[in-house]
Amino acid sequence: MNTPASPGPAKPNHAGTVEPQAHAVAPRPGAQADESPALPSAEPPSPADLRAWAVSVVDAREEERLRVARGMHDELGQLLTALKIEVAGLAQEATGPGPAQRIQSMNALIDETIVAVRRISDDLRPLMLDDLGLNAAVESLARTAAQRMGIEVTVRHDELDPPVHPDMATALYRMVQEALTNVARHAQATDVSIYLRVQNGQVVLTVEDNGIGLPSDALRRQGHWGLRGLRERVTQFGGQLTLDNAPGSGARLRVQLPVDAAGAAR
Repeated sequence: MNTPASPGPAKPNHAGTVEPQAHAVAPRPGAQADESPALPSAEPPSPADLRAWAVSVVDAREEERLRVARGMHDELGQLLTALKIEVAGLAQEATGPGPAQRIQSMNALIDETIVAVRRISDDLRPLMLDDLGLNAAVESLARTAAQRMGIEVTVRHDELDPPVHPDMATALYRMVQEALTNVARHAQATDVSIYLRVQNGQVVLTVEDNGIGLPSDALRRQGHWGLRGLRERVTQFGGQLTLDNAPGSGARLRVQLPVDAAGAAR
């Protein structure tokens, strides 16, 4: 009986280097030639997992916004104030109309920069929300929006802040912010009313305007109207979102959140 020849030793080529000889690898018994190892099956995430992931993303984003806003407000604000003091000192030493006018112009630019820093800081994270509470933060937001849009924005709320978890207070503030953004972009309104009340164990937020109202397909065009973010925030706390056109008026946003939903967001 003939036996298969074993591979011989490596042979030198013409250049004097040694070339290894190929070895045939025998398949294991019963295996197919094209068999590959099976990959473990990955189960799709459940709705609860997706909600938990969305909450963690929102929390991380708010923490980063707070860090940047604090840095802008404290560090950059202090530097600009110090610069303004130094420029004021130069004004006392300046002689002639030319330097005095330039120093006055520099002071004006510094003032504009301070206002811009405060505005950007508030857009990132309203420090008033942490320092003075939700009612004061919503009032400040309404004043800023009224100045930007040149319209009337009225806020009505209870005497005391809603007794809610800080995460819910942040979410309510962002909802008002998104609603006012929609008014500025789409409503063509001249008057906006914001109501923030606690009724029957629920925080009720209503934002109404006297604009052109929402189109019939607004609920389906979530990306266009920013409703996806609103819905995620409401769902995060087990609440209810209603968006419609008020009779004889423009768009109306109504949010109801349970006061004791502090743990629902986690």
